[in-house]
Amino acid sequence: MTDLSIISVSYKGWGRLTKCLEALDSFTGKNFTTEVIVVDNRSDDETILKIEEKFPKFIFINNTVNGGFANGCNLGSKSAAGEFLLFLNPDTIAIESEVENLLDIAKQNPSYGVVSCRQVNENGKESIASGPFPMLWNLTGFQRAILNILAPHSSNLTTDITFPDWISGYVVLIRKELFQRINRFDEDFWMYYEDVDLCRRIRNMSLKVACCRNITIEHNHGGSSRINLKTASLTKTEVHISRHLYISKHKTGFEKILIQTFLVINNLISGGLLAFLGLLFFFVPKLYARTLIFFRLIRYYAGSVLRQSWISPRSVNFHITHLG
Repeated sequence: MTDLSIISVSYKGWGRLTKCLEALDSFTGKNFTTEVIVVDNRSDDETILKIEEKFPKFIFINNTVNGGFANGCNLGSKSAAGEFLLFLNPDTIAIESEVENLLDIAKQNPSYGVVSCRQVNENGKESIASGPFPMLWNLTGFQRAILNILAPHSSNLTTDITFPDWISGYVVLIRKELFQRINRFDEDFWMYYEDVDLCRRIRNMSLKVACCRNITIEHNHGGSSRINLKTASLTKTEVHISRHLYISKHKTGFEKILIQTFLVINNLISGGLLAFLGLLFFFVPKLYARTLIFFRLIRYYAGSVLRQSWISPRSVNFHITHLG
């Protein structure tokens, strides 16, 4: 059996994908065996054919739909031969020795359901790779800023391994057997929060979510999600949609109602103000994106009321459930 199947889901962003694959292609295989699986989420761009020619040792899968991150990862996993699966974003650059160390820790600690690591960009700046599960008091950036002032983060960042609630989907290492047992990523999520959902289900099995701070992989954000204004507004809208979906799946009773109501009101008020600014300063792309996000959210909320469902309309399961 192959030790490790590395799965990367791509949608355009060809320059960063090429750098990612070049790094993986340099692996010697001296201490552990790997296979690389690249899932193209229907980019409809012939550039992927040139990349396939450049990396003939890798497995390329052309998805028939752009089913999002969860769907692409699950598709890749079905062709994987490895004992372990490493889901690796196409805007990452991994060094073989760091991946080996990550794999060794996972092998030595069967109580670790999911393992990830420290992430920095090309300038060495660390990015947020883990966090607490969503609660009423940590849903917005403003709330989290207040919490950090009142109760600074207590995790010891000098500790080699920490155990957060969730780790980012940019680097996810998991045993293939466990991934299959928990029924893979939830494809109700099109983009974002599928990693938080996975970790919630892992924690529900009394397994640990581990972040190895003595291991580093380079991650440069936004390879596929910030291609242009339309794509950026679409993906940022999905952050809000997926947050609603996560709450609907993992909260119950009055708490669920309270959080969902808070999110809707907050998104409409703060989003509406930013959308108005975006209309005034339409020539500023970042502000105008807020206008597009707001109107996308309005359409989503209207549809959710009619369908009685928080599922993303871009999810492959949406089309099965609501469109037949």
